[in-house]
Amino acid sequence: MDQFIFLILPYVTIFVFVVGLIWRIRIWWAKPRAKAVLFPAAKSNSVVVRRVVGDIVLFGKTFSMSKSLWIMTVLFHLGLLLVVLGHIRTVIEIGFLWRWFNVQGEGIDHVAFAMGMTAGGLVLAGVILLLTRRFTPKMRVLSIFDDYFVLGMLLMIILTGLSMRLWMPIHADEIQRYARGVLTLQPAVEINNVLFAWHFFLALVLIMYLPFSKLVHVVSKPVAESWTMR
Repeated sequence: MDQFIFLILPYVTIFVFVVGLIWRIRIWWAKPRAKAVLFPAAKSNSVVVRRVVGDIVLFGKTFSMSKSLWIMTVLFHLGLLLVVLGHIRTVIEIGFLWRWFNVQGEGIDHVAFAMGMTAGGLVLAGVILLLTRRFTPKMRVLSIFDDYFVLGMLLMIILTGLSMRLWMPIHADEIQRYARGVLTLQPAVEINNVLFAWHFFLALVLIMYLPFSKLVHVVSKPVAESWTMR
């Protein structure tokens, strides 16, 4: 099983993700686009960029519709952003950041642990709130399998990640060596950690599923928003 997860599945994931994303974009691009725009229409490209970035970063439309949903959305996306940034260390050490804050030696591991737990806690809170919302009578009628599957997968990924940090931690050097092996087409099974194996496996499954799910809005939303604001 370790051979499949660590040596084969990463490349299968990259292939499925890239092909799936291209397929999704081609279908999306071929669909007819409405000629109507949101009122008032933006007067320039700079206004379009400002509105799109404002909505994506601050979730302005969500805030105007539901304050409670806005809080859930902010918690989830802020935590997810921090998690993604933190996972940069799985490939390369962010030495400039540690030097900037004058963090050295064991202090790096302590800071990374605190930041990782904080980010994971924010995402966990956001996912639990969003999943709970799906079970309310109003949202249960509107929800489909994709909604539950994505949130369920995220919940398991977060829980395995947090559990690994608390009870079966792995040093960043081990993960970096493995990641570099994958990127240089020389992967090796060097990590003996069952929680990491599950965390990694679930993350790869979610990445493969991303182009075929609602999570693809990460790619589609900026373009769609810019079209309707012109």
